[in-house]
Amino acid sequence: MKAIKFLMLTSAACILANTALAADGTINFTGEITAASCVASAGAGSSVGGGKGQQIVDVNLGKVGMDVLGGSAEAGLAAGTSINLNLDCGNTAAGLTTVKFGFDPMSGSGIDPKNNSLLKTTGSASGVGIGMYDENSQLINLSANEVYSAPLTVAGEGQDAKYSAALNMRASYVANGDALKPGTANGTLPFTLTYE
Repeated sequence: MKAIKFLMLTSAACILANTALAADGTINFTGEITAASCVASAGAGSSVGGGKGQQIVDVNLGKVGMDVLGGSAEAGLAAGTSINLNLDCGNTAAGLTTVKFGFDPMSGSGIDPKNNSLLKTTGSASGVGIGMYDENSQLINLSANEVYSAPLTVAGEGQDAKYSAALNMRASYVANGDALKPGTANGTLPFTLTYE
């Protein structure tokens, strides 16, 4: 009898532990570092997909020339791609005022070893990481667990109240100080939404 109770308690603890570690979504980055920047493009967009409660945000950082990374006025920062997420909370956010977007780089592609504010890239390119920026173009320090916050707004009253938020960020390749080498430079950055 004691063995059955112990087994049931252990099973319940495992289920709760798995629930606590679940992320709300993941950002997948794709792109490539080229040896030259001869082809101009207007910048790529992002799209949201996914299912079963988890959203996948695909951000195409495009092709960025090594000479752009090496000679940028912002210390090796390439132009970047906007990530504009509109949250529709329905009437479930009553009494809440803020949504916080937190990142978990260690569950994704990791922290850049040369600049721990950046996301580590995977692929054949080197000398580059991915930076996440708030709407004021301030770098979000991924290793310090900095979050991006946005206000929840409400339209309507009572049962008809609809809550929403706009999260406007930017992602960009950033030279990390290592020798630049062209190739693919992708990354994965799980995120969690919390509300206050």
